[in-house]
Amino acid sequence: MAHEFDLLNMNFFTKAKVYPGSIGTFRYRFQREGWIGDGTLQVWVYENISFELAQDVETATFPWTEEGIENLRTWLYEKLEERGSEPYRIPFPPKV
Repeated sequence: MAHEFDLLNMNFFTKAKVYPGSIGTFRYRFQREGWIGDGTLQVWVYENISFELAQDVETATFPWTEEGIENLRTWLYEKLEERGSEPYRIPFPPKV
């Protein structure tokens, strides 16, 4: 079965300098510096809230190489396993 992170490859990161994403309530964000071969890819994972307001943030930086992207995918799979994910929903206040 294909997984969402399987699409991450060398060319994926050429599309934008910053890329936010989510799998249900599992949030992540990428930022690239430099270019293929000599650049870096930083990734953050955080709780189901905006990146700017998140408090439970973990981050890692990887080289923008084939091996670096493989390690980035492995790190994301591990964080998804640790943190879990639920289907995204908008919470409504309780009726009084």
